[in-house]
Amino acid sequence: MKKIGITGGSGFIGHQITSLLLEKNYKIKSCDLHKPKKNFLKNKNYKFKKINLFDKKKLENFFSDVDCVIHLAASLGVLNTEKNPLECLDVNILGTKAVLDVVRKNKIKKIIFSSSSEVYGDQEKFPIKESSEFKIKSNYALSKITSEFFVKSYSKKFGFNYNIVRFFNVYGINQKTNFVMSKFVDQALKSTKLSVYGNGKQVRSFCNVEDAARGLLLVMKKGKKNEIYNIGNNDEPISMLNLAKKIKKLSNSKSKIIKIDFKNSDRSKDREIFKRYPDLAKIKKHIGYSPKINLDDGIRRLLKNYEF
Repeated sequence: MKKIGITGGSGFIGHQITSLLLEKNYKIKSCDLHKPKKNFLKNKNYKFKKINLFDKKKLENFFSDVDCVIHLAASLGVLNTEKNPLECLDVNILGTKAVLDVVRKNKIKKIIFSSSSEVYGDQEKFPIKESSEFKIKSNYALSKITSEFFVKSYSKKFGFNYNIVRFFNVYGINQKTNFVMSKFVDQALKSTKLSVYGNGKQVRSFCNVEDAARGLLLVMKKGKKNEIYNIGNNDEPISMLNLAKKIKKLSNSKSKIIKIDFKNSDRSKDREIFKRYPDLAKIKKHIGYSPKINLDDGIRRLLKNYEF
């Protein structure tokens, strides 16, 4: 399996997995609506084409000779997808179906679908296992769950293999500031107020994008047939308030930390998930994945390389 097709290859995780695959001498065919970083285009093993997922003929021709597709392209973020529900459902569900049709027509051996920890919603037992019940709290979660069912159904009917990966709070260099880690770092370095919602006791565990990409590579190479895997870092679950304090301390920022009532924000308390971190026993047992970058080191890297 040496030629890989990637949708959403110019995105946050897409960029990282592309970089890693090229280091390992894989041949990459990447499609996105946005151009990649220029250094990829100089690599003889890399080809890029600007393709809309719904242009099936172009996508089918571009992926005519790949062994595996990593499907990352999506409408992202809970807030964005609540504001634009039709775009979310269209891109994430019907876009996935379009990619699956290409996999089927081209007789591609395997697809890896990028899902999300959002599908778990608010759980009562922790850490969260892959077998945990779905609890839908957003359009984004609904779109990912539905897409997972499409992947499973296509695989069963047409015979290709799949893996589904559910990412838990990935962060790192070049992430947009509408995600909490990058937002806090941006606020701290600009000496503006670090804003947490509600009482700030919402708990997450954060996975550096380098670890996320390494996990994705391992799933591609070693993932058991038609299995679902959590990818994250469960070593240091942390509240949003304590995360803000940690970033303020590590950046030597003079920013103040403020609490914003849900009523006075663009976030809904009904949609908020108050605790989430993954069980990684399955992915460790099956393919030997465990994260390497601890939270403090990951934040320091982000602070050092942050671009305003």
